[in-house]
Formats: sequence, C-alpha cells, structure tokens
Amino acid sequence: MPPAADGGFAMYPNALHIWPRGEFMLIALPNGDKTFTCTLFMPFADLDKLTKPAEVSAFFDQHFPDVTAQYGNLMPGFAEEFFTNPSSPLVSIKCDPWHHTDKLLILGDAAHATVPFYGQGMNAAFEDALYTPPVTTLPRRLLVR
Repeated sequence: MPPAADGGFAMYPNALHIWPRGEFMLIALPNGDKTFTCTLFMPFADLDKLTKPAEVSAFFDQHFPDVTAQYGNLMPGFAEEFFTNPSSPLVSIKCDPWHHTDKLLILGDAAHATVPFYGQGMNAAFEDALYTPPVTTLPRRLLVR
C-alpha cells in the first residue's frame, strides 16, 4: 500500500490493521517509508483459484471493498502485484524433546516457532508454565550455579 497523496501514511500507522473474513484475512503493517505491507492469509485451496488479475480484483471487491477502488483505492495495482509475491504456508513447530538431559530446558517463544502476529506468545508461555514442574521440585544442582 503506497503512501497517501500528501506523502503521509494512508492509514493510522500505530496499529495492526486486520480485515478478518471467515477462513481468510488481510493484514496491513506500517513501514518506515510510509507504505504498508499487506498480506493475505487464506487456505491454499482458495488461493489456487486466483489465477488471473481479474479474479483477484473480483475477490477483493467482494471480500475487501474497503481497500479496493470501490472505497478509496488504498491498494492501486494490487491485482497485478499479487502475482509477483510468493505464497508460503504458515506452520507451527513443536519441540520434542524440549530439554537436554537435566541441564537445558526450552520454554516460551524458544520452544514454539509461530509467527508473532498470531498473538500466541503469552498463551504458549502460560501453557509451558502449566506443564513445567515448579522450581522447587527441580534438583538443587540445577538451581545453584
């Protein structure tokens, strides 16, 4: 998304802009040059149906009219640009084992490889705490260094 006509941000820059739509969503993150990086998240089965710029335009007009030419044209040229960017899967990785003998324990973000905007860092940390023995049950040699 390019800067506004006056050279400033086209939308409020101190926010994560999200347009959720059922099984897919569009997000926009601000950049230092007053542009926004827009990313569409959707199942590959749906993404594979968008094979031509006209199909992309129709899809966005139907599902995201607030960012297309229908309501302000925040993303001019997006239908053509859509095909110049790669698509890739979002994955979660679970570590197992999450310890090395009795000397190393992986907790929190180090043990959960998810993208930050999933907003799951705190949830992962709470779950780790739930399944991690209290410090008082650890062997003394692990506590004193």
